[in-house]
Amino acid sequence: RRSVDLPPCETNRLGDISDLVTSALSSRSRREKLALAMKRKGYIPKLLELFQACEQSETTEALHQLNGIMRGILHLGQSSVFEVMFSKQCITDVIGCLEYDPSLAQPKHHRRLSTERAKLKKIVPIRDSKIQKKFHQMYQAEYIQANFLPNSPDFGENYPSILTSFIRRRKEEILRVLEKDEKFLSDLFARLTNEATAEDERLELVNFLKELCAFSLMFQNKRQKFLQRSAKLGIFPTLEILMGMDDLQVRAAATDILSDLAGFRPFMVQEFVMKEAQQSDLDTDLIRVIIKQLICHSYPEFEGAEQLMDLLCTLLDPRNLPRTAQASKVFEFLNFFYTRCLPVLTAPLSANAPEGTRAIGNEKFYFFPPFRLLMFINDYPMAKLLALILKLLTYCVEWHKEHMRHYIISRDLLRGVLVLMNSKHTFLAFGAFKFIKKIIGLKDELYNWYITQGNLLEPFLLAVLENGAMYQLLTSTVIELLEFIKLEDGKSLIGHLVDYFCQALGSINYVQTFGLKPKYEKEEHQQEHKVN
Repeated sequence: RRSVDLPPCETNRLGDISDLVTSALSSRSRREKLALAMKRKGYIPKLLELFQACEQSETTEALHQLNGIMRGILHLGQSSVFEVMFSKQCITDVIGCLEYDPSLAQPKHHRRLSTERAKLKKIVPIRDSKIQKKFHQMYQAEYIQANFLPNSPDFGENYPSILTSFIRRRKEEILRVLEKDEKFLSDLFARLTNEATAEDERLELVNFLKELCAFSLMFQNKRQKFLQRSAKLGIFPTLEILMGMDDLQVRAAATDILSDLAGFRPFMVQEFVMKEAQQSDLDTDLIRVIIKQLICHSYPEFEGAEQLMDLLCTLLDPRNLPRTAQASKVFEFLNFFYTRCLPVLTAPLSANAPEGTRAIGNEKFYFFPPFRLLMFINDYPMAKLLALILKLLTYCVEWHKEHMRHYIISRDLLRGVLVLMNSKHTFLAFGAFKFIKKIIGLKDELYNWYITQGNLLEPFLLAVLENGAMYQLLTSTVIELLEFIKLEDGKSLIGHLVDYFCQALGSINYVQTFGLKPKYEKEEHQQEHKVN
């Protein structure tokens, strides 16, 4: 194979060098030959020496040419040149070349930013010198890809992906060593939770842990061993502490890690949570940390609230319990959740409980203080939070039937939920509708007794009687609920509606009749016939 002739690294030959690199990009074999020749002849360090001279003499035209040449060499996509470019000896000058973009009036200070980033990266406790070298190459490649290699029509869409492949290979090589290094993981967890660790260092470390976990979960054959080793060394207590910190970025990264772990091995996280529930001397625990973040810190970064709620549902899902879990331990865990955790989460609903009554005709309806409604259910962030809480409560009604029934009835929770039907935010009103529909769909006579004794269907009917045709969407939802009661054959509920609200509902002239009375009379007749 004929080798490539490389022009001398001189200022007056930069045009020839640029033409050579550009022509090589059209063919894979040409890219490979040029990269091989550059590595053999130490060409990249020579170009960087020329760059230093041009920068010192402020030769702007030459610096712009070197920028194009260095970008072209990157787009060769060859690991052999990446090894040289991302080495400690060359990387600073490579980034320096890339700073002199002809399209910019002034070069950006990427070298300073890269150097500061390199200092932070050194805090990751890697002792193996070979792994340190690969780690250095990996994060420098990530920096260049993020800042200098957007998809360019001049080079095509696939070139940045070549650097991605290089980064991925480096990560895999690093992980092979670090996932077996228990001392490394122990040191990492200790630094993350040490109060003396600086905020920027902790953020760097937690982001590295996030990357390490995300990468380990990609490989099925490595996943189980890595997770077991991490759990043994204390990753869950570490994440619990990080999620309770004030730093938003640290909290978000720790939440991402826990969500990933729970997504792949939920029973491992549940096992940890159940063990915590048995330790009454703990001031806090993972579930209460999640709930605190959800209630106290959701507003500025509300996109994270849904992630927290999904995580909570995963930890409470009985299908994710460890296979070896004893029934008594599961019962103890649920008792812990319903007595010490859920009351904190449902506190906003208690704040919305109605006060007093008002009369419409011969019927009495609960009165909702306008001030409270304005403050809580019409405030958008609070409405979003309440909608998420309703999502969890609906989930618990389905999967924790006995515990949730006792919780709802003993705390009269449904009364507070029904107030949400009056929210101007449709998504929140529908959330309340879905919640009561889920309860009625269980056909549980204890629930039906609770609803009729507390006259809890009244707020739904109030929504129809007071708002009328002004809110057709809400009205149709209430009608759908009544139709659902009729179809589900809720005898006690139908009887309650007919006895107390038949006359009021009959006055509605903008919708078709509900048809509850004929249904009720038919069932009464059948019951009398059966008794006779």
